[in-house]
Amino acid sequence: MKVKFLYVVFTMMLLVAPTAMAQSVYDYEYNSQKKNASITFRNSSDYTMTLKVIYSFGGLYTTVSLPAHSSRTVNFNKSGTFKLKIKATSSYGQSSYHDGGKFSVTSTETEWTEGEMVFKMSTYGSGLGPSISAKEFESNE
Repeated sequence: MKVKFLYVVFTMMLLVAPTAMAQSVYDYEYNSQKKNASITFRNSSDYTMTLKVIYSFGGLYTTVSLPAHSSRTVNFNKSGTFKLKIKATSSYGQSSYHDGGKFSVTSTETEWTEGEMVFKMSTYGSGLGPSISAKEFESNE
């Protein structure tokens, strides 16, 4: 009788253990939450900023409008390198255009970027990067 009981317990363990193990692997593989990368763009000036985030190989990812002294957060659902173009408009309507350079984000299940970019423009000059033409700003290349 004792041998039969042990046989039944052993058989049940063989059936239950793989199911429990498969469930834990399933939970890890399919139910884990992927974090998106995020960059907060902060305008610390009296100018209105329009930012164009462009894929490094060309094509618009998003446009961000930043009124004076405001911020917006942009999420990125995959890793990549992006270019930034900036339009700064004064309260009296005069605009200047700038190449904001390139930046990279990482967005995987185990690593993701969380960052902040702060923009400041004053009447004494720009810290926004080299000047570009309005036509170059409008292109998504």
